[in-house]
Amino acid sequence: MDWQTVRGLAAIQSDLLTISGERFRIVGATENTLTLEVGSGRRHTVSRVNLERAIELSRRGEILAGPSDYRNKVADDRPAYAWAILRELGYVG
Repeated sequence: MDWQTVRGLAAIQSDLLTISGERFRIVGATENTLTLEVGSGRRHTVSRVNLERAIELSRRGEILAGPSDYRNKVADDRPAYAWAILRELGYVG
């Protein structure tokens, strides 16, 4: 995974959508974590290691059809947002 591309989503400042249509933005990125701001103004984080684990599973043929697959097969680490980020980057569909 090209982490610079992922971190670049924070610089764009455009809204992303979860599978259920909830808007959120990536507002910060470190080497290990993305910080998200959701519609309510609350902030959450998503771990880089979990995103990378999801991509590796996907490359091995594992289906991650939505947030529940992400939660069950990867981690309960803000699955709706994590899955939407992976979809935005083209890793899941």
